[in-house]
Amino acid sequence: MRLTSKLWTGALGLSVLTALGTLGYVLIEKVSVLDALYMVAITITTVGFSEVFEMSPAGRILTIGIMILGVGLALYTASAAIERLFDLGVERQRTRIRKVISEYQDHVILCGFGRVGRGVYRNLIDRGEKVVVVEEDPASAADAELEGVAVILGDATFNDTLEAAGIARAKALVACVADDSDNLVIILSARSIHPTIHLVSRASEQESESKLRLAGADRVVAPQVVGSERLAAMTVEKNLAEVFDVFVGGRAVEFSVEELRVDEHSPVVGLSIRDAAIRERSGALILAVEDQSRNMLHAPSPEHVLLPASAVIVVGTAQQVTAAAQLFAPA
Repeated sequence: MRLTSKLWTGALGLSVLTALGTLGYVLIEKVSVLDALYMVAITITTVGFSEVFEMSPAGRILTIGIMILGVGLALYTASAAIERLFDLGVERQRTRIRKVISEYQDHVILCGFGRVGRGVYRNLIDRGEKVVVVEEDPASAADAELEGVAVILGDATFNDTLEAAGIARAKALVACVADDSDNLVIILSARSIHPTIHLVSRASEQESESKLRLAGADRVVAPQVVGSERLAAMTVEKNLAEVFDVFVGGRAVEFSVEELRVDEHSPVVGLSIRDAAIRERSGALILAVEDQSRNMLHAPSPEHVLLPASAVIVVGTAQQVTAAAQLFAPA
C-alpha cells in the first residue's frame, strides 16, 4: 500500500473510532457529547487523566476497546506520517538533483552503479568529468546519493530514463549493468536518441561483444577477459606487462593511453614530431597520429608534421598525459 493511502487509512480509522466511541458513551453513560468526545480523546492519546464521569461495566469495556484500537491506529498513522515526511524530503532532494542534471552539458551517463560501475565512476571523476548515474536498484541508488553522486533512479533501458539523465546533451554513455541483454537495449536506445554520442559498453560474456558493436557501441570491454589477459601477461611476459604497470615506492602506477587533439593555436602546429619535442617537454610518448587524410599512422616518423585538429595518441602517466594535452591545446 502506498504511503499516502496508509496515511489516509489511518486518519479515517481514527475518525471513525472517535465518532463511534463518542456515540457509545452518549448512549451507554447518558453523558453530553462534549464529555464523551473528551473521554475518547484522553483514552486514545493515553494522557492518563482521570475519568470524566463514573463508568458502568459496559462503559469500561467500551473504554478498553477504544484504548486498544486507538493506540494501534495512532501508531499506524504516526508511522505513515513520518515515512511520508521522509519520502517528501527524498523527493525534494531528487528534484534538486534533476534540476542540476538539466543544466549539465557534455557529461557522461553511467548506467549501473555496481562493483564495476563504481570503479568507472571514480575514474571518470578523477579525470574531471561530470557524471550522471542511472541506477534501477533503490538501495544502490541510495548508496550513490550518500556519496554525493548525481543519480537518476530508474531503468536505463527506457528512453524516458535516459532523457531524464540528459542524454541529448551528453557526450558519452557507459552501459555497465550486469546483464548483457540490458546493455544491448541501452546501447540501442541511446543510439536512437543521440546518433553521434560516444557509446561504451561492458560485456559479461565474450560472445556478446559482436552483438553490442552491431547495436551501436563504439567500444566494448569485457572486464573478465581484460583481467585474465593482464594476469597472463604478468605471468609469462613480465617486461611487456611492466610497460603499462610499474611500481614506484611499492605503489602501482598505471599508464594512460589518451587521444588528444591539436589545437590550431598550439605552439607545436606545423612542427615535426622531432622538433615539437613532446617526449622531452611532457614525458608522454606518441604512439600514433592522423595524417592529412585522417588515417591513423602507427609509430609515426619523427619527421611527421603535426596538423591542426589532428588526433594524437599518447601514452604516459596521468601527469605526463596532462602535460602533453597542455602542449597540444593550451588554455
